[in-house]
Amino acid sequence: MEPIELRRIARTITTVENQADGYEAILAQAYRLPRWADVIGITGPPGVGKSTLVDALTAHWAEAGQRIAILAIDPSSPYSGGAVLGDRIRRTRSAGYANTYFRSLSSRGHVGGLSETLTDLVAVLSLFAFRRVIVETVGAGQSDVEIHGTADCTIVVTVPGLGDGVQASKAGLMEIGDVFAVNKADMPGAAAAARAVENALAAAYMGEPGINISDKHRVVPGRTASLMPGLAALRRRHGDTSADTSTWVPPVIQVVATENRLVSDLAATVDSFVDWSERTGRRTERGRERAYSQIMRALTARMLAPYLRAPGADRWPATISAWVERIAEGKASPVEAAQALLDGVEK
Repeated sequence: MEPIELRRIARTITTVENQADGYEAILAQAYRLPRWADVIGITGPPGVGKSTLVDALTAHWAEAGQRIAILAIDPSSPYSGGAVLGDRIRRTRSAGYANTYFRSLSSRGHVGGLSETLTDLVAVLSLFAFRRVIVETVGAGQSDVEIHGTADCTIVVTVPGLGDGVQASKAGLMEIGDVFAVNKADMPGAAAAARAVENALAAAYMGEPGINISDKHRVVPGRTASLMPGLAALRRRHGDTSADTSTWVPPVIQVVATENRLVSDLAATVDSFVDWSERTGRRTERGRERAYSQIMRALTARMLAPYLRAPGADRWPATISAWVERIAEGKASPVEAAQALLDGVEK
C-alpha cells in the first residue's frame, strides 16, 4: 500500500475510534457494505505465542495476494487509558508485505479482551477492501471470550506445559473455539496437550474433526441427557447432530509458529470453517447477533451520555450529582437513583 493510503486508513480509524467529527458518516457508509472482511480471532492465555502465530498467518495469506489487516488489542491503564501497544515488535515476516496493515488498539478498560469499537473498525477496514481482519485479543486468560461475538472464526491457542488438563477444562475458552492450535509443538508434551483439548471437545461433539455430513434428524442416544453448560450455543454455532445434515467439530492442530511449521494447515482449516459457516447460513446469523450487540452498545452510550463525567472534570454532572450525595449519606440506593433518573426525577 502506498503511504498516502496508509495515512488515510490510519486517520479514518482514529476518527471512528475517538468518535470525532464525521465518524457517523463513515460508519453509515461502512455498515452498508454487502460483505465485510473475514474476521479471524486469535485468543488464549498469555505466553502461548499469539503474536507470533498472527505474524505467521498474516504472511501466509499475504503471500497469496490477499489484503490483510491486523488489529492487536493491548490492555490499558485503568487511570490513563494508555497501553504498551508492543505487539508490532513481533512482526518479523508479515511486516515486509505491502498488502498488510497493522494497528494496535487499547482495550481502554473494556472487559472481555476487546476494544469497544472493534466491530466498527472491522466495518471501516472492510470499506478499504481488506480481505481478512485478524484480531489478537489482550491475552488475559478466560476474560478473552468476547471475541467469538465478532469473529467469523475464532482460534484458541495453547501450548504444552500450562497444566494441560486444567486448561482444557476451562469452559470459557473451550466454548468459543472454532479451531484450536497447540503452538510450540516442538516442545515436549505437545501431543499430550492436543489430546487433552480433544478429550474436552469430545464431551460436546460427535464426529471427526472438521466438516461432518450426516442424515438429518439422526438422534444420538444419550447425548441430550448430559448437556454441558453452553452446549446450546455450541450447537447454534457448529450444528446439531440430531437436526442438521452438516456439522463442524473443532479440529486441534499442532503448529510451530516461529518456524512456520504447519501454519498452512491451520490457515486451510480456518478457510474450511469460514466456507462451511457461509454455506450453512451461520455466518449470516452471526452477523445479525453482531448487529444486535452494536445497537445495544450505541443505545447504551447515548442513554448514559448525560450522566457521564466529562474528561478532566472533578465532579459529576448536575443531573446525577445530587443522587451521588444522597447515596454517600446513606439516604438512597443506586437502584432508586437509576429508576428516578429514568423517570426524569433529579432528586
